[in-house]
Amino acid sequence: ECVPAKTPYLHGPLNNDGLHFRHADGTRPFLISTRLSCQFGDRALWPDVIRFLKEYRINRVLFMMVGVHGQSKDLFGQGGADLWSYNLAKFQAIDAFIDALRKADILAAPYFYYFNDKFQRKLTPEQDEAFLRYGMARIGAYANVMPVLANEVEQKFSERKQQYDPRDHVWANRFGKLLKELAVFGVPVTVHNPMETFAAKNPGFFTLLLDWPFPWTDLMLRQMQVGALGSAPRIADDVPEPTDPTWNARAFARHNDLLIKLRRFNVPIINEEPGYEMEGTRSWNGQTSTTVRATFWTAAMAGAYTMWGNLATYETSDPLPYMRRSRAPFDLRTLVQVMDRVPYWEMEPHNELVNSKPVEVGGDEYRRNYLLAKPGRHYLIYSRDGGTIETRVEAGEYELECILLNDAPAAHPVPRPGGRLVPKDGKVSFFLSEGMDWVAMLRRIE
Repeated sequence: ECVPAKTPYLHGPLNNDGLHFRHADGTRPFLISTRLSCQFGDRALWPDVIRFLKEYRINRVLFMMVGVHGQSKDLFGQGGADLWSYNLAKFQAIDAFIDALRKADILAAPYFYYFNDKFQRKLTPEQDEAFLRYGMARIGAYANVMPVLANEVEQKFSERKQQYDPRDHVWANRFGKLLKELAVFGVPVTVHNPMETFAAKNPGFFTLLLDWPFPWTDLMLRQMQVGALGSAPRIADDVPEPTDPTWNARAFARHNDLLIKLRRFNVPIINEEPGYEMEGTRSWNGQTSTTVRATFWTAAMAGAYTMWGNLATYETSDPLPYMRRSRAPFDLRTLVQVMDRVPYWEMEPHNELVNSKPVEVGGDEYRRNYLLAKPGRHYLIYSRDGGTIETRVEAGEYELECILLNDAPAAHPVPRPGGRLVPKDGKVSFFLSEGMDWVAMLRRIE
């Protein structure tokens, strides 16, 4: 039972509700995530960063508790020489960062382990336990936290150019279970995988991507770089993850399909690393604002979530200049504003109800139209290239609205009324200008 909140950001604990999230007071945040690294920077800069996040409806910030690559040792005593003690000033900064986000009604996802610079591999099991106990004693009572055991958890023992080490998941489940026990106020906990690897086969990257062997988690965080999905000749155990991206129809169709397949684990799904918008040429850093938009919409049509990161992600001082130069925040806000208008938590992927408008890549066909629906009530269609849209619907009269996602950035999307439609032979049909990406909303008129 909730008592009336004294401030608008007090919603009570966040829990997973099927494949989505719900606060104790009944509010449902549609998660739009970004990754930052400014928790140890000038606190005077935080208010402007938070105002930007609020303006564009970004409501979840993930960050590595140790900082960026090369900073891991600084979270521990004596500059990393004493793994049994911790840098108090660093932890106080983490506390303050989480609390600043809390007061802005923004979720915080602190990652305990960041094995990228290999320093935290040095901890013994006893030191791992002490580290988790200390960290959760400090942050576990913040109602906005979503603690994460580790980034790319397979990095605990595995190397990127070798096979996966089976000890990784043994370690993750041992200390993940402890993390869950330490979440005494019921905050949701999880872990992030798979680690990038460009050599592992049988099992390979895609083997791990299609599984979720962490029963203690409340949600799943995946590394599913969309550009790599476009380059892979097959999604198979013996196919390594490609390093070079291809942003084609196959990439986004596979993204949607893989997220749908992961729904069988019945926990919320976040593609935590779909690739960063960093003007790079690799799968991990080659996103553009256009591909970011398609990434978010193909995730949403799977009933899942994803995240946006750009050059701001690794900025340890002021991330705002990088965030402001991207169009992506405008598109993310549009996505949330659309989701505000539909009961997305009651809707499920129903691609079979919309014409796919396929294109051929590598001898196979891949769809360009996607559908999330509560059949008979609400139909949400994402079309990457427009054209004629045909959707099978139940009997009734439907109101149609369309939004051109390529439109110039605006504070609010401009719906283009499509009038009222009555199905013929169980289908409604309408046309969207070709060569552009659209979202269309069909609502049955009661």
